[in-house]
Formats: sequence, structure tokens, C-alpha cells
Amino acid sequence: MNKRILRGWTVAAGMALLAMTAAPASAQDAAMQQQRLRAGASMDLPVLLFKSRIVKLDAPVGRVSVGNPDIADIVVIHPTELYVLGKDIGTTNVFLWDRDNILIGSVNVEVTHDLSSLKEKLHQLLPGQSIEVHSAQRSVVLTGAVPDAATMNAAVRLAEGYLAQVQTAKKAEAFEQESQSQREDKAVGQVINLLQIGGAQQVMLEVKVAEIARTELRRLNVRFNAFAKGSPWSGGGVNGGAKFPDLVVTPGNFRVPVFDGIAPAGPAVDEFAPNDLVIENQGLFASYLSSDFLFNLAIDAAKERGLAKILAEPTLTTLTGQEAKFLSGGEFPIPVPQGLDAITVEFKEFGVGLSFLPVVLNTGHINLKVNVSVSQLSDCPSVIVKSQTASSSFFVPCLEKRDASGTIELGDGQTMGLAGLLNDNLRETVTKFPGLGSVPVIGALFRSQQYLKGETELVILVTPRLAKPLPAGNIRLPTDSFVEPSDSEFYLLGLTEGKGNGGARQNPAGGQQTN
Repeated sequence: MNKRILRGWTVAAGMALLAMTAAPASAQDAAMQQQRLRAGASMDLPVLLFKSRIVKLDAPVGRVSVGNPDIADIVVIHPTELYVLGKDIGTTNVFLWDRDNILIGSVNVEVTHDLSSLKEKLHQLLPGQSIEVHSAQRSVVLTGAVPDAATMNAAVRLAEGYLAQVQTAKKAEAFEQESQSQREDKAVGQVINLLQIGGAQQVMLEVKVAEIARTELRRLNVRFNAFAKGSPWSGGGVNGGAKFPDLVVTPGNFRVPVFDGIAPAGPAVDEFAPNDLVIENQGLFASYLSSDFLFNLAIDAAKERGLAKILAEPTLTTLTGQEAKFLSGGEFPIPVPQGLDAITVEFKEFGVGLSFLPVVLNTGHINLKVNVSVSQLSDCPSVIVKSQTASSSFFVPCLEKRDASGTIELGDGQTMGLAGLLNDNLRETVTKFPGLGSVPVIGALFRSQQYLKGETELVILVTPRLAKPLPAGNIRLPTDSFVEPSDSEFYLLGLTEGKGNGGARQNPAGGQQTN
């Protein structure tokens, strides 16, 4: 029996203790939701958006006036109690009169964002980050310090999602009073990002573009033309093309005959006019002429080998999250017709170009969006634009371009190939007279052949680094070792750079600095 009584007293004491601990919390929450307005006084009442507050009055109210019903909704639920609901961000005031139309008090209402849910989300999804959230008019302000740009972007997106949710709630609000406000802009504000990123957040990108191009050319072109005059037949042959225009014997266009003052002429016989024989670089030629036979021969033979090397190493530094661009080259003009007798000029860039957007992640890796281009003026077929109204013409050159873009993720100092190319092409062309061109040795007179082979190897490497500033005295410039040649070195020895004085150079302060 005593044990049962003891157990009952223990349970009762525990319930009493729980009631005592819970009572202050519930009383504190009720105090936060309720405020009392003394008769004849004025008070400031902060209200969260879409949340309500209760205002206790010392005297019964008979009439209520709200400055802007769009901001807050006021409901008299009891002669001595007011229900205040925050409807929109902003401030307004409320005046209260009793039944005798005597002013008994005023309330200054300020409706702000309910940032508790946003703060809770930031704490759950980004733990350990010192991010503070403030409400400024219709906007949300983020302050504090974060370790990287990814954390900052996540915090901004969460705040933007909160504002979007508020905007949706405003549009779906089911109970609305008739508004006498003339304000048309009821949209929520924006996220003001004042977060700072700590640590080394400057990224230097090193790019290497290396290309080797090899070409090989073999060419053997035999061109000849022959003409024999007989009676009653005349004939000949050609390798390289010919024309047969009518013979012109007018005084201004008279052509001198080849055979003893007599040439093929007449309405039925055309003049024999072979194309010009051309030797591009190296070759042999011969000619034979008699009283009734003409023979011309040109042999164009060539064997060429070419090698081209391109090495470009641009380097560019920028802050994380900020795009940077670099161009070492130039621009050339391009005419653009704009209608009748109107031409404008646009400029096209060429050279070594680099643009990239780095983002430093909290893992120490660097996310890169890179665009690399290397272009140069080429001797490939260009465009010549002539104007119909002017005698001038415009020359538009041709460009050879290597371009690569992509998104990669690397650690500090790591290197990766952004792009690579291995191109091997071969082209052979043989033009011959059917039958005769296949005869050994002598068949070379009746055919032309060309062999062209090209090999190209290209690689583009990128290396990101977290950059830190260096002392100015430890930096060497490309111009530090240059010494201007003296008159004797320039005129007598033909030197474009002087020999200097053993590696010492003058510094701006007037002393000498040894490299």
C-alpha cells in the first residue's frame, strides 16, 4: 500500500514539473502574440507577413481607421481586442476611437518578412555557415562570409525561392478586403547579396596550344602543243588546252602567220590558238620550229616539303565567378552592304584569344568554362568585293582558326587536355590522254599528275591555379634583358640588341640591378 502511494506521488510530481516548465514557454509565446495599448497612448507593432497579432485595449473601441488596408487587415473581435493580420510588406497606422468619438490611441504597424523559415533552411542545408538574413523594405539582404562561390550561390537561390513562395502566396490569398490604396506595384522585392567569399579565390589559367603541320607535294605536269601543215591536210596535238577562234584579218587585229607567211585561214578552218604554257616554280621547256612543223614543250616538275609550328601560351587571371577575356592579335575590316550606295565596316578579330569563367568549389577543385581560339591570316582563297558605283575594291582575307570550348573540373595545378586533333590527308590526281598516257616513258608527255599529303597534330592543354599576389621586386619582365644597341653596334655590326654590361640593367631609381 505504501509503495502504491509513493508511486502515485512520484507521477504527480513529474506532471507538475512538466506543467511548470511548459507554462513559461506558452506564456512567453502568448506575450509575443499579444500587446496592450494604454488609453491615449501610441505604440509600434511589428507584424510578420501573413502572420497575426492581438492588441489588448484598456477602453472599448467604437470606430477604427486603417491608413492602408493593403498592408494590414484590422478586425475588432472584442470591444477591447483587435486582430491585426500582415498582408503586404510596408508600414501603416491605425487610429482608434471610443463610442463617444474620442481618440483613445494609435498603432504604427510595420509588416516585415517572416525570415524564420528561411533561416531554418539555411541552417539545415548549409550548416556551419555564418549567414545572416535581414529584411529591407520589400527585399531580403544576405550578409556574412562563406568559404566559396558554390555556397554563396546556394544561399542566394534559397532566398530567391523564399521570395518566389511569398509571391505565390500573395497571388493565392483567398480573403481580400476592398483596397483604397493607389499603389500598383505589389510584387515582392529581390535578394541583395552582400556575402563575402574568403580564402584565395583568384584563379590563374594557363593554356598551351601546340600544333605541328607537315605537308609534302610532288608534281609532274607536261604541257605541249604541236602543229603540222600539209597539203591537203593539216593537224596537230595539245596537252594543256587550246582554242580555235576564227581567223581575224582586219587591220586592227591582224595575226602574223607562222609558216612562210601562210596560215590556216578561211571560213571553214579555225585558227589554232593553244593555251599558254606555264611553269610555276621549277621546270624545263623546249621549242622546235620548221617550215611546216611547230612544237612547244614545257615540263613543270616540283617536290616540296613544308613544316609549320604554332605554340601559343596565353595566361589569364580573374576572380572566381567572374568571366575574363584575353586577345593577342588584331582586327581586320569587313565591308557590309547596307543598301544602295551605302557600305559600313565591321571588324573581325584574329590572333590568340582566351575567355574563361572559373568557380572555386568548397572541395578545392576549380570548375572551368573555357573557350580558346587561335587564328591567323592565311593565303587560302580570299574574297574581293567590288563596288558598282566606285572604282575601288575591298579585299577580305582568309583565316585559319583553331577553336575549342568546354567545361571541365580540375584541382589546383592539375592539367587536362581540352582538345586534340590528329589529321592525316592524302590526295592524288592524274590527268592523261586515253591510251597514250599509259605508254611507258613516252606516256609522260600525255599526262599530268600531282601528289599532295598533309599531317596535322594539335593539342590544347589547360592548367588552373589558385593565384596569390607576388612582391613587385620578384617579378621579371620580358623587357628587362633588352639593351638598346649603340651606333657602332647598329651600323657597323648590324645588331638589333646591344651586348649590355654583363647582365646588369638600370632600374627606375637610377641604380643597377643584377639579373
